[in-house]
Amino acid sequence: MKVAVNRLIVEGATLLQASVGILSMLAYLPQWKTLYQTKSSRNIALSSWAIWTASSVIASVYALVQVLEHGRGWALVFSATSNLLFVIITLLLIAKYRQPKHATPPYQISA
Repeated sequence: MKVAVNRLIVEGATLLQASVGILSMLAYLPQWKTLYQTKSSRNIALSSWAIWTASSVIASVYALVQVLEHGRGWALVFSATSNLLFVIITLLLIAKYRQPKHATPPYQISA
């Protein structure tokens, strides 16, 4: 049995779903800022971000399949793929600023 949903509710929900991409970016900005300023990702679990990357890939594929199957849902595709992009950026920053566990400090020559 198909339930009729008010068009205004559907459009509002679509707009909210599309805003997830923008809200996600705002959530990642403090992490990116900290990584850039400290130039260190020593205390960040790379494995967690790798799992979030895989999760975001799955969400993006699901959203795209739904659009291809039903012809609608672009807001979900936008939010899922933008989240995937932000997770990948974070993962790359973590990898870039990863330092060896036993890094030796550079030698200083004093005069």
